Amino acid sequence: MKSDSKRLPEGLRFGPLFDEAEVEMVSEVVRTGRLTQFSSDLVNEFERAFAAYVGAPAGIAVNSGTAALHTALAAAGIGTGDEVIVPAFTFIGTVGPILQQQAVPVFADIDPQTFCLSVEDTARKLTSKTKAILAVDMFGHPADLDPLRELAAEHDLVLIEDACQAHGAKYKGVRVGNLADLTCYSFYESKNMTTGEGGIITTGNERLAKLCRTIRHQGEENWGIIKRLGFNYRMGALQAALGVVQLKKLDKFNEMRRERAAIYTAALSDLDLQLPGESPDVWSVFHVYSFLLPNELAGRRDEIVQRLRDERVPVGVAYPRPLYASPVFASLEGPFDCPVTEDVCSRVITLPTLQSIPVETAELIGEITRDVVREYMR
Repeated sequence: MKSDSKRLPEGLRFGPLFDEAEVEMVSEVVRTGRLTQFSSDLVNEFERAFAAYVGAPAGIAVNSGTAALHTALAAAGIGTGDEVIVPAFTFIGTVGPILQQQAVPVFADIDPQTFCLSVEDTARKLTSKTKAILAVDMFGHPADLDPLRELAAEHDLVLIEDACQAHGAKYKGVRVGNLADLTCYSFYESKNMTTGEGGIITTGNERLAKLCRTIRHQGEENWGIIKRLGFNYRMGALQAALGVVQLKKLDKFNEMRRERAAIYTAALSDLDLQLPGESPDVWSVFHVYSFLLPNELAGRRDEIVQRLRDERVPVGVAYPRPLYASPVFASLEGPFDCPVTEDVCSRVITLPTLQSIPVETAELIGEITRDVVREYMR
């Protein structure tokens, strides 16, 4: 491979896609000096707009996706010794809040095609201590929500959806956001839309919505009346200003992400790889593009990733090991019995789909990735 002729330019960095609309909206907030949820109506405006977009009666904005998940777990009454079923293949932000509530994460395996929580393994790992199922819409592909809802209803469990990578994704023709008891989003700068940092909880349950609003503001229900332990998880007006503008662009951004994913699929489709797809009843928003090497190359995955980085491809590994392998979970009793997760972690390679990546750059990323992987297959 003549790598020098295809190497990406040095110093490329891809981030959020902004224009003058965001600049003007944020500038207006700065000019007014009204920066908080209490001095500006922008947070309420953003909450209403986002909830309407996903078809949920209520939205509760917070300052990160992790804060959204922590607030949701607290509102659901998850506490000391309670078990929460979570996928073993996910980011720490999904599971850390369970520990913060003194509860116990129970790691379940994933579906080998979608990388989302396995319904079958979730059912197998339920116990009398299980109080919630926390499903993740992995890489923008919704989890199989209908059977998870049925399982939750059958066992009187709360279903929480981590949609932090799935803004605008659809399950059976309906946007996620009101299909679980509580749905949580992140607006970190790499997400399909961003407020820099930030998050939101959407729900159709009025009682849970009220609890979430109380918890995000120190547990205070009325001025000076603290009903329960809460947190300072409020979103500020500057973040909400970005959110109001970015939400209007989200459908376009999602199509751009899907376009970049299609470019990678076209480049890699003639190789012996497991490429990301969509279940028949799902519309994915491709937060990232994660594919699997063939089994015989699992041991050389890190070498291949480094080779791609040498060619300046902005490649990653999401995720390099099951979450339960992290030292913070050393006190949990194993074995965890998640063979699909173990396999996926050993073979996965991740390409970026950010809407700020020019089409011609995405095409070059696909070409270089194809050429490098093909060399290792010879």
